Amino acid sequence: MSGHPAVDIVTAKSTVVIQDRPLVPLSSWLTDVMARCAGTGQVLQVLTPHDARITLPLRLALGGPRARWVVQEPGDGYYDGFSGLPLIWDGAMFTPAVQERPEPSATFLRRPPGDLGHHLVVDLRVRHKATTDLELGGAAEALARALAGTAPRCWGTAEPALVRWSQSELTALCRRRSPRATWLAYMGPHEAGSAHPPFGGTIRVSRVTSGVKETVAFTVSYGPGREPPLEELAALADRYARAGVLQVLTAQWAPGGPDLTYPARWQGAPVPVALAVGPEGVAETGAAHAAASDGGRAIGDPGAPGMWYVLGDGTDTGAWNRLGDLMERLGGPRR
Repeated sequence: MSGHPAVDIVTAKSTVVIQDRPLVPLSSWLTDVMARCAGTGQVLQVLTPHDARITLPLRLALGGPRARWVVQEPGDGYYDGFSGLPLIWDGAMFTPAVQERPEPSATFLRRPPGDLGHHLVVDLRVRHKATTDLELGGAAEALARALAGTAPRCWGTAEPALVRWSQSELTALCRRRSPRATWLAYMGPHEAGSAHPPFGGTIRVSRVTSGVKETVAFTVSYGPGREPPLEELAALADRYARAGVLQVLTAQWAPGGPDLTYPARWQGAPVPVALAVGPEGVAETGAAHAAASDGGRAIGDPGAPGMWYVLGDGTDTGAWNRLGDLMERLGGPRR
């Protein structure tokens, strides 16, 4: 991969891409490097200056276990763009610095520029029957309409996403690529003065033995003073549970800037606000056991219900403990 135009350093363990620019998107070159790293088992490491920002699709891509956002300090040194913890180059890759009590970089802890609102971060996983009339992309569009008031504007396999939003065209691409998985990004209206909040995300479509799985990441940016739209989320979870396709939905409320770009700075901790489990998961756990868990209510078809759990209003970090306790109970006694 040393001859790839986007690659700057290649070792047996990693591929390093240096992006010396103020805003770093998930370009087609980067998606190509990611695919090659997946084939070779190398870790992708994207190195940016400390004052650079990354886009939402790139943030989602770098959040996996085989990728890292490396940030260069104003002087010497490096840190992780998500945690702020110091990194060192060990000759093969950037790795966490060995320290007795590692502290985040002072650069990372600086106040982010501008006023912060909140980002609602939703992870939705649905599984469809593999039928000839199946149309994909509906889950992402439903999230967008319910939480941002409009459908996505465009989609593509890299940034910038230049293809006008079309579920039929998206489905056709996934069919051509099947049985290989298809990953794509989508965005909402982003022109100045739009009546709708900025939103976007990614979709991963994969063929599994029991059907076709869609994993949808959705993020929408709200201004200060807004509360998490839990009723809208509950209605969506009920809709997909009733259709029998819901596997799981999780929602987090995170401090964030007014657009969908991310600086290498601390902006505050995300807090889980809701969890939905589909009929299949509830059946495996046992409906009575799932219903007995704190804060849960049945959704979907009463004969094959899913469950909806409210974890908090987005202000209490203790919601992480409630989520952990809930997951432990749901994974406990089986029917």
